[in-house]
Amino acid sequence: MHAANAIAAFEAKIGRCTNSVFDQYMRGNFDAASEQEVRGGRLFYGKAGCASCHSGKFQTDHQFYAIGIPQIGPGKGDNLPGYTDGHDDFGREQVTKEAADRFKFLTPSLRQVALTGPWGHNGAYDDLEAMVRHHLNPKEALNNYDMSQAVLPTSEYLDAIDFIAHNDEVRRQAIADAIDIEPVNLTDQEISDLMAFLHALTDVSCIDLRKHVVNRVPSGLSVVD
Repeated sequence: MHAANAIAAFEAKIGRCTNSVFDQYMRGNFDAASEQEVRGGRLFYGKAGCASCHSGKFQTDHQFYAIGIPQIGPGKGDNLPGYTDGHDDFGREQVTKEAADRFKFLTPSLRQVALTGPWGHNGAYDDLEAMVRHHLNPKEALNNYDMSQAVLPTSEYLDAIDFIAHNDEVRRQAIADAIDIEPVNLTDQEISDLMAFLHALTDVSCIDLRKHVVNRVPSGLSVVD
C-alpha cells in the first residue's frame, strides 16, 4: 500500500502538465498568451464549438461520439452483428453491446495534444491540423481520406488488411451515417488561430522528465542515465 501511494504521489507530481500557456493565462497572467492564441481560444470556446465535447480543465467531457474517423488497421469487430471478418472497430458498442453506440469513441483530453500524434482513436491522422479539419466536415473528410498519412507497422500480413474496411463503400457509408457532430465553417485564418490555441495547451516542462530521476534508490543500485 505504501509503495502504491508513493508511486501515485510521484506520478501526480511529474505528470500534471498544468503550466501551459493556457494554464498561465487562466491563472491571470494575460501576457502569457499571444493575440493569436487568445483568438484561437475564443474560437475553441465559441464559434468552432470544440468545447461542446472538449470541456472542463482537461478539455474532455468523458463522453463517446461518432465523428467519422476513417477505419484503418485490423480492427476489433469479431463476433458482433454486421461483419464477421474482424476488420472493423465498432467502438463503444464492443463494450455496451448497444447498436446505438457503434463507431462512438471517447472524447480525448487535449492536454499536450500537439505532442500526442498520430491522432484519432486509431491514429488515422499524422497531422494535427488534418485532424482538426476532419471535424469541420467529417463525412467529406472520411470519403476523401489520404491513406498515405496513416502511421502503421508494416508487414506482408498487415499491409494486406490495413485498409479493407475503409475501402469498402458499404462499411464507409455505415461510419458516415453514424456521425453525430455537425459540420463547422471556419476560414483558413481561423483554423490557424485554433491551431495556435491547441499548441498553447502544451506544458513544455513535461516534455523532458529526466530532471525528476532520482540520484539513488534504497537498494543502492545505480540509476541509468
